[in-house]
Amino acid sequence: MKLRQIILTITLAIVANINLNAQDSDSANCAKYKTLYYQYLRQEMYRDAMNFWQLAFNYCGGFEGNEAKLFINGRIGYMKLMEAETDSVKKIGLRDSVYWIYECLIKKDPNPDWKGKYASMLVTDGDKRFGKIDTLFMNSIHVMKSESSPTYIRQYFKHLIVNKYNGAPADKKDDMRSFVIDEYMLLSDYCAAGAKTKRDAANEEDAKKYDGAQEFMDKYLLQIIKDAQTLTNVIDKKMLTLPQAKDEKSAKVQAYIKLLDQKNCQTTETYARLMDTLILIEPSAEAYFLTGKYYYENANETKSLQYFEKAVELEGEGVNKDKYNYYLAVSQYANKKFSQSFRTAKLVVGDEYKGKALKICGDAIAATANGCGETTFERKANFWLANDYYRRAAAAGADVSTGKFLDNAPTTQEGFNEGVSAGASVYLSCWGESTTARY
Repeated sequence: MKLRQIILTITLAIVANINLNAQDSDSANCAKYKTLYYQYLRQEMYRDAMNFWQLAFNYCGGFEGNEAKLFINGRIGYMKLMEAETDSVKKIGLRDSVYWIYECLIKKDPNPDWKGKYASMLVTDGDKRFGKIDTLFMNSIHVMKSESSPTYIRQYFKHLIVNKYNGAPADKKDDMRSFVIDEYMLLSDYCAAGAKTKRDAANEEDAKKYDGAQEFMDKYLLQIIKDAQTLTNVIDKKMLTLPQAKDEKSAKVQAYIKLLDQKNCQTTETYARLMDTLILIEPSAEAYFLTGKYYYENANETKSLQYFEKAVELEGEGVNKDKYNYYLAVSQYANKKFSQSFRTAKLVVGDEYKGKALKICGDAIAATANGCGETTFERKANFWLANDYYRRAAAAGADVSTGKFLDNAPTTQEGFNEGVSAGASVYLSCWGESTTARY
């Protein structure tokens, strides 16, 4: 009995020693092959690197025993081999290896960037696992938001149009179009914020990549929205389910407005409803201005006036002061409030709108000339002043005739009868300004 126990003890010791030696051997091989694959990877000898990488993977414990770094390096090596491979069958095998590494990486490293990379590759490869692509993008782009790569944004939107919308059955097209529009607006926000961040950091090159992604989406969107009516129908339905929270509601409305701007739908009733809704949510100067512009461009000059007045009031001395005053002057003129139009137009001092504002001044003077002055000469002298403003408008860049209104000004005989010679100063009480007699 004792002999059997001694033999069993010796046997167990030998087995344990063998296992211990095997573990030591695996540990040594793990370290050795990790070093070798990394050295070859750095030297861009990818075939040898990936042979040693596979050995490192095996000896270091497979998926469970290795950290994310091994898979990150493996991804680089396999992608380089795939790029260089010319045999289509071998290339597919290498591609599948990259897919497998992405699956491992996603489990090892929670960084959503890996999901974006993986999803983008699947779209590029024409993979038909659309549900998987959806999930990957949803858990990458909508997590990283403005920090998403512009490439992921482009690929996701391409997937939505090419795979999801084009592949949707006829009775689901409208629903998918609506979803794509929602995603377009979110992705546009990400692009705008991403570009701003890069420009704030003086990184114009990367900022332009976000601009390029936006242009890409704009182009693709036209494939599913080819007319204003389609777009306004979709937005009309969405306005019935706007969020209740103020910030979310405002963001949605502004996104819809931006989308209508993209399709030049500013003259639609939907646009007006959006603007009025935005004013109720967030009564900003810009909201009032855009609403006024809508009504003016749709021949409702009377209604436009109150919105432009409010825009000017809220803007105060802000950066849009000239623009808002110019449009208010235009609206006042259209409503035959000529004196008000003249005074408002004179408030415009910036180069962009100054020439056009000076033209309005001239038009306002000419429009009231026959009622301004006690004598025919004085009334006709208003046309000299109107011409003064047209000449100033031309000098400021407006496309106007510098000879405008002179045919209606006093003649040489009329000046002689009044005792006013050429070059004399003529004061016009209606405007509180003087002009020069010229025959």
